[in-house]
Amino acid sequence: MAYSAPIVSKAMRVLKMIATAPKNPGISEIASALSLAKSTTHGILAALEESGWVLRDPLTRKYTCGHTAKHIGGIATVRVPLVDQARPHLEKLAAELDEDIFLGIFTGRHILILDQAESSKELKVTARPGTKMPLYSGAVGKLFLAYQDRETVDRILRANPLPKYTARSVTDPNEYKSDLDQVRESGIALDREEYIPNMLAVAAPIFYGKKNRKRMVAGFWIVGLDWHLNLEKMNNAARLAMKTGELISQSISNYSEPH
Repeated sequence: MAYSAPIVSKAMRVLKMIATAPKNPGISEIASALSLAKSTTHGILAALEESGWVLRDPLTRKYTCGHTAKHIGGIATVRVPLVDQARPHLEKLAAELDEDIFLGIFTGRHILILDQAESSKELKVTARPGTKMPLYSGAVGKLFLAYQDRETVDRILRANPLPKYTARSVTDPNEYKSDLDQVRESGIALDREEYIPNMLAVAAPIFYGKKNRKRMVAGFWIVGLDWHLNLEKMNNAARLAMKTGELISQSISNYSEPH
């Protein structure tokens, strides 16, 4: 179930705009750009200024990042042990296949990329950690939805119609659910130009826990820009992905956080 805190979301949008703006914006500019009421924007800015997240220039009366934001930005670290545990395996797989591989999690609304192991190719697919992908992003979307309970899948499909990204996109809910059944049965998800033209992908799950307490916590996907010329590559990638997924699952299930 997705939760929301509208005022927090609005405050984050305001802070992000100020942090990324090419020049300091004023209150009217912020309100207009974010489609917020001026009174709401004023209240958010007052709270952010009070806590040091933004600073109002005394000359121009426009806003810039405050010292709290600068300090936190300088020391902030994203600590996800899963990334450290998975990276050696994904780097090995990326070198063996010479393809780009992404590691991500499902947040309930989208897929969030945590890491990437890059190929040596000049033409490659890249996305930095923190990048959000749509819910129905080809193989990876199928992978995460396949391991949700059926009621959750039905609710998601009702609330979010399947988009037609390409001529090969599956837009019929029943056909899509049939694909999810195949993913659960095979343990692998495939995408043959369903999300992006000329791009094929293989996705595999990562599980945490042992025996009946095992649960899917993440997934990774291998992207090939030229596999349509040689489907043998895709089959080999699927085989190696399953093996790699098992190794990562074992690694994180045996991991214990240092004290």
